[in-house]
Amino acid sequence: MKLKKLKLENFRSYKNLEIEFDDNMNVIIGRNDVGKSTVMEALEIFFNNDLVKIQQDDLNIYAKEEESYNLSIALSFEIENTDTIVIDSSNPTDLKDEFLLDNYGLLTLIKNWDCKTPLKASSLKYYLECEYPSIWKDKPKINLKITDLKKEIKSLLDNEVVTEDIYSKIPQNSNAPMRLALYNHLLEDEDKNDKSTIFIDLNKGDESKSLRDNINKNLPLFFLFQSDRPNRDSDKDVQNPLNIAITKALLQEEIQEKLNDVERLMKEQIKDVADKTLDKLNEMDPNIASTLIPDYTKDPDWKSVFKFSFTGNDIPLNKRGSGVRRLVLLNYFRAEAERRVDDRFNKSVIYAIEEPETSQHPDYQKMLIEALLELSNHEHHQVIITTHTPNIAKMVNMENVILLIKDSNNQIKKFIDDNEKLIAISDTLGLLPYFNNKVVICLEGEFDIKFIMNLNQAIQEYKDIIDLSDETVSLIPLQGGNLKNWVNRNYLKDSNVTEIHIYDSDKGSSKNANQYKKQQDEINSREDSSYCFLTSKREMENYINKDLIESEFSISCDPISNWDEHDIPTFILNKSSYTDEKAIKGILNGKLSKQITKQHLEELEAFEEIREWFEKIKEATKS
Repeated sequence: MKLKKLKLENFRSYKNLEIEFDDNMNVIIGRNDVGKSTVMEALEIFFNNDLVKIQQDDLNIYAKEEESYNLSIALSFEIENTDTIVIDSSNPTDLKDEFLLDNYGLLTLIKNWDCKTPLKASSLKYYLECEYPSIWKDKPKINLKITDLKKEIKSLLDNEVVTEDIYSKIPQNSNAPMRLALYNHLLEDEDKNDKSTIFIDLNKGDESKSLRDNINKNLPLFFLFQSDRPNRDSDKDVQNPLNIAITKALLQEEIQEKLNDVERLMKEQIKDVADKTLDKLNEMDPNIASTLIPDYTKDPDWKSVFKFSFTGNDIPLNKRGSGVRRLVLLNYFRAEAERRVDDRFNKSVIYAIEEPETSQHPDYQKMLIEALLELSNHEHHQVIITTHTPNIAKMVNMENVILLIKDSNNQIKKFIDDNEKLIAISDTLGLLPYFNNKVVICLEGEFDIKFIMNLNQAIQEYKDIIDLSDETVSLIPLQGGNLKNWVNRNYLKDSNVTEIHIYDSDKGSSKNANQYKKQQDEINSREDSSYCFLTSKREMENYINKDLIESEFSISCDPISNWDEHDIPTFILNKSSYTDEKAIKGILNGKLSKQITKQHLEELEAFEEIREWFEKIKEATKS
């Protein structure tokens, strides 16, 4: 389950706020006091209400002036294939089939507090927003008790909506199958399409509470690391990494089984003592004995049982400098990133870190962000950070950046145009373009950069023409790429930098073939030394010899009749054990491109073509 959207109403400085999250990495930037920490703490309140707790004075001051006292935090989640929501005892339920998703197909949950009076448990209202068939909007089937559902199922037979045979096959000992029967037999197509937005109170009625509890069990774990903490024994900067380990360990199936055994044995022992005590009490005073019932059914809080911390040199870690404590945090994430491949933990985790650069050397900042980026690529992880540091923002893609900047009406500005957003980011963080020289090699993406660099270093004849590793030129991707490359790309428009472009011809792809021909003609018509090549083959992967591919992926390339125009990555995806085309491209343009020899390229009739690329680059450095 991945967090996709946050909506705040009347929460602190925000009258209204809506932001969307990337599935993997999210970097929140903005000037001081714009509300970055507010976003992080709103998430903490929604998920845990522990490290940060909701308070009456969290209500927006302008809402008070308007005598509006409702504060709400709403989160929307994307339900993934691995998510199983069990609403009724042991029956997995598809939220889509139950009409429990919003109009974007997301699971949207709303927590609303009435802040008119001091907050207490009853101040919180918990709702599920969904698009429900309009004919049932006033009485959603999810709220019906099993007795009511049985009556409605019986009415299907009585009104001859279903036959006796169909009726006999509808399980009537569980709510979910009966609801699905009602959806299937009572809803016409037009009814299914005619929907209204409703809000199901998840605190009202046993059925709604069951729905609430089971949804909550499937929500991601959320861990917040704040930049400023009081220096006390319970300092979360120290405790949180180990607390996360405890929380995750307790959810492992094998550990749960062992703890259940311990719980069962404890209850048996307690029951034995309690029963014998009551037997003896009954001998003395049966009236008192009859009023006492042993209560040993409450589930133990195992998380509170296990306590771990770091110690050493007679100085508790929480008494050391903030830099050291944050360094422990940094290496927790590095360790998490390294072990994620073998991690069998499949519950989603959101790591939220405020200003990871705090009290850290720039080298450590870079190591931390690299670890977080790697961690965020795991299918069950999301990372959200706030930062003021340009060098951190430069390491991520622009689509990973959440920019909080207020317009003239004190509302968070929405950006539709990437260039407008780029200018605003640059202004907020002070991002500046940077080149070592006046020659830039422009390629389509990061994989192409790896291919060109590796080929240049692997084949001496190319390296003798120009050694790209000595930084006489810059290489940037023009599609995607991190924020630094977006800044540089924008800068190229008004600079006198000489550009050498190398684009895929996409031959054999009817949709994209020669899509860059117009750009090529435009660049080659310039009066400066800029030049554009289109590859003679489909893309960079087609310059890799099939022997290297067969050896690496344990497949046969014999079925490929036209090597120059074939979609090599897709072919490997279909023939090998790999399931991720991005990983395949990484191996082709990374590991295998380093193994290409002059002979390989000559067999593909590509050696002279690529020589021309490097000669043109060298020529540009002299102009």
